[in-house]
Amino acid sequence: MEKKEVAKVVFTYDVSIEKQKEYLKATGEKIKPFWECNGCQSYSVWKVSDNPTAFVKEMFFEDVTSMEKSISLTEAKSIKELFFSFANNVSRKVCIKKI
Repeated sequence: MEKKEVAKVVFTYDVSIEKQKEYLKATGEKIKPFWECNGCQSYSVWKVSDNPTAFVKEMFFEDVTSMEKSISLTEAKSIKELFFSFANNVSRKVCIKKI
């Protein structure tokens, strides 16, 4: 039986101090629930301890195919726009678990 490769998407980004409370509320109420209902097995947001505006977001998917299917959903467009209304300096990396 062939083992599927887990896909992890890691975002690093900044959210201005003034928008952080609203961002975390929107994430908890809209962004995270949307992704977790549409193929994302785990969604977590981390605050970088030594930078007041820096965050890291991790999203885990069963494999790259499920990730691509989820992010291409028509409904995902408004969720991505909501995220980008808060986030600046966004970097995204897709990682595949090998061990």
